[in-house]
Amino acid sequence: MGTDRLIGAVIAAQRGHEFAYNVLIKHLKAAIFDVHSRKISGRMKQDDWYSEGLEILMKCVQKYDCNRPRAKFSTYFITALSNRATDLVRHHYTEKAQFNYKMLAMDDDLTTINVGTDTYNPEHIFALRESLSKINMAESVAFKEALLQIIGVLKYDIEDSEKRRFEQMQYRLKKIIQEIAIK
Repeated sequence: MGTDRLIGAVIAAQRGHEFAYNVLIKHLKAAIFDVHSRKISGRMKQDDWYSEGLEILMKCVQKYDCNRPRAKFSTYFITALSNRATDLVRHHYTEKAQFNYKMLAMDDDLTTINVGTDTYNPEHIFALRESLSKINMAESVAFKEALLQIIGVLKYDIEDSEKRRFEQMQYRLKKIIQEIAIK
């Protein structure tokens, strides 16, 4: 292994010198965008990936062993970036992620969901109901009925045997709406 020209900046960053991060970012910024273009450009915006890359950089600085390095810091960082990109791609293909995607797949690109609604404003409630009615839900009839019950379109008494399933559907919908609101 040759000399690592970033080792001084890594040591300085580990000791709390903020300027050291500027030096590391200057030298490793291209690597962040390279991994984005090779692995994750179709899944995440470049700005979001850059933020993710900076978080990974900070973790790498904390965990890198400067006394007994196994690889150059740049190699260590690029490996961490590649691993994170692979994890994000794998997550996209999980059964849970596919289910969430199907639940939120829109009929057309013009329909948007406004999650941040004022529940006391009738206009916002109507707009939310309209948005939810245009969502392509999972193929499950039970889920569609649960959603219609939640938004007040369908009124029927839930039997005890169906109550647990209804609560599960309600939980999933609330979780997905919260995830959208965070994004």
